[in-house]
Amino acid sequence: MADEFFSQAQAEMRAAEMRATARRFGGVAVGVALVALIGVGGWQWQIHRHHQAQAEASGRYYTAMEALQAPQPDAAARSQSEKANQAVLADLASKAPGATRGFAAIRLAQLKAQAGDVDGARKAWQGVIDDTDENASLRDLARLLLLNSHIDDANPGETRKGFEVLAASAGPWRAFAQEGLAALDLRADATAKQHDEARSLLMGLAQSPDAPDGVRQRASILLQTFGGAG
Repeated sequence: MADEFFSQAQAEMRAAEMRATARRFGGVAVGVALVALIGVGGWQWQIHRHHQAQAEASGRYYTAMEALQAPQPDAAARSQSEKANQAVLADLASKAPGATRGFAAIRLAQLKAQAGDVDGARKAWQGVIDDTDENASLRDLARLLLLNSHIDDANPGETRKGFEVLAASAGPWRAFAQEGLAALDLRADATAKQHDEARSLLMGLAQSPDAPDGVRQRASILLQTFGGAG
């Protein structure tokens, strides 16, 4: 009887342990499932919010661009609109998600350059270049525009190196970088050898099927008047 009781007690204990284990691991499984569902839901919500933020930023960008490009005969109203929409671009350039941030910064830099604020424009271009999360093509565009702003510098050595890097790449700005090199070779202080290099670059651009139409046209015009360049 004692052995039978002992055996039954052991069986009940094992059953109780199994039930406790099932409850424990069952709770863990439910917990893991809930965490997974919450994680998926949170991830989907983050994606939704990111897309929503991108859409909002894009809408603000295009609204500002349309306002800046719209004809406004009243000088005071135009000035007020430009100031307000440049503030929008500045805000987007600092906080907008995705490529909108880079587009806004580049457009803001262009407006600053047109207003004579070259230092401000260069700072905005450099901000895009330094943004490692930014689209590589936009960063190269900012680099190209920054290099263009240095073409007339007293010592264009670093500018030339920058153009050479872009001209050697397979990116979309290659032809523009070659055009920049030609501009450096046509400076007032350029040598006869540099003029020859400019002619060679321009001939290549004028005949290149890969160069944008505007680049080819400018190259052709410069070649027609090349005799006056030195």
